[in-house]
This record gives sequence, structure tokens and C-alpha cells, in this order.
Amino acid sequence: MKSSLIIFLSKAYWSFPVLLLLMAFSDLPGAELMKSGTAKVNGTSLYYEIAGQGAPLVLISGGGTLDRRSWDNQFEAFAKSYQVIRYDVRGIGKSAHPTKPFSHSQDLFELLKFLKIQKAHVIGLSFSGAMALDFALDHPEMVDRLVLIASGSSTDAKSKANLDALASLAALAKKDGLSKTAQLIADLPWFISPDNSDGREKVKQNLLDNNQIFDSDFALVRLWQPTTPPASERLREIRMPVLIVEAEKDLPAYREITAKLKLGIAGSKQVVIPGAAHLIHLDKPAELNQVILDFLKG
Repeated sequence: MKSSLIIFLSKAYWSFPVLLLLMAFSDLPGAELMKSGTAKVNGTSLYYEIAGQGAPLVLISGGGTLDRRSWDNQFEAFAKSYQVIRYDVRGIGKSAHPTKPFSHSQDLFELLKFLKIQKAHVIGLSFSGAMALDFALDHPEMVDRLVLIASGSSTDAKSKANLDALASLAALAKKDGLSKTAQLIADLPWFISPDNSDGREKVKQNLLDNNQIFDSDFALVRLWQPTTPPASERLREIRMPVLIVEAEKDLPAYREITAKLKLGIAGSKQVVIPGAAHLIHLDKPAELNQVILDFLKG
């Protein structure tokens, strides 16, 4: 989120009209400059960014293989009405890399304590949706509303089949090179729509920027210690309002996993985004944003 204000701030001189313009602009909704920092919590370092004012809203990374930047469209849109916090989970982006077993749920708990946030709307997609669900189970008092996008539970994320698939993907990157592997992933039609050239390029670049995920054999998933008892056995415990968003063109297997959440979480609301692939936030951002904003407004 860039602003011409940054240019003004770099000047060594000021004029009265410019100061008036700056003061007027800073009063506009959503015009606040983004804040960023690194929180040293829970034995790690988590990079975060904050924009906007209002009720706190958390965006957890952007999926299992994408960092916080994949939320760009949501970060800017939601900051017009909420205090939006997006952060890189341990093992991705600018956050520290895991070297031993850890809990994504506990990381988020400690981050919110560090930021002095007592309660927030929590949003996750794919792997980060499973992390959001774990957090809601472990710390229900801190979750206002929960949004799970193309998600399963941490039980699904940590299944042997899924871990084996990630290991194969890491091996492919080491064998054929990350560039070729990133292109292969970005070209998967169920992952992001083939006609979404801008989104596909963002996915590819994000993967290339996060080579440590592949080098570490997906340590952010492999070393992740999910909530216990397993989340898949505790869906009935979820009491806060929940929105489950499904992608029409996602893999049938993923849609089945998402459907289990709807069946298990009493009173949850389910919305299918027409024409969307798995990465709905990049594939159909406007449609997704409207669905989420409507849900948050209740």
C-alpha cells in the first residue's frame, strides 16, 4: 500500500498548503499509513503489517505456500472499515523459519497479545484456514467471527497423504528447479484460473520468493503441532459465527473436505464463489471481499 504521502515525507522543506493537504488526507477513511514490525514471541519472530481502524481483523498468511502479500486485495479493501492485521506464519515470508515442533495457534495467540488485541475476526485460506480453525478451538474467547476459505482442518493438513504430497513437491523443486516447479503450480487450473494471468504471475513470484519452503521440505507444515484432541473431532465446539467459502472450480477432494466443515460446525454459513479456483482471494477478489464484508456486518 503506497501513498504519495511518502514522497512528501521525504522532502526537507514544507509549505503551509502541503501541510493542510496532508492533514486533510490523513483524516480520510482507510488513508492511514501501513504499520509493520516483527514480534519476537513464542520462541520465534513473526512479521506483521497493520492498516486501517476499527474492529481488529486478522489475515493469516495467504495459504500454505503463499505469504501475506497474496492478501493485497483484501488488506486494502478491509482496511477501509477495520483494523487489519496480516502476518507471515512461522516458516514463510519475513517470519523466522521453524527448526523444531511448534504451534501455529500459539504463535497467533502470542502475536495478538503482543499487539494488545483481545478479540478479532479471523480469516484463513487453505492451510491458513486450518490454522484459523485451530486457533478458534484453542482460544474461542479471542475470535469474534471466523472465515474459512477453501479450507479443511489441521487433521486434513497433517494427514499422511498430504505430507507425502508436499514431500514429493519439495523433491520435484530440488530435482527440476524451483522456477519450473513454480510455473507448474501456477498453471494448475484448479489452483488459479488459466485466464487469470495476473494472479498466476503473483503465485509464481510468491513461490520463487519463498524458496525456503521447498528447501525445508515444507517445515511450516511438517513441524506444525495441531490442536489436540484433533480438530476434525471437535467441530461441534465451535460457537462463534462461521463463514465457509468454497471455490466452484476447486478439486473435488478439497470441496469434500470443505463440505465436512459445514456439516460439523453447527449454524455455519456456506457460500460458493462461482467460477473461482482454489486461491479465491486472488482469483475472484471482488466477489470474495463482498461475501466476507456482508458476513462481518452480520
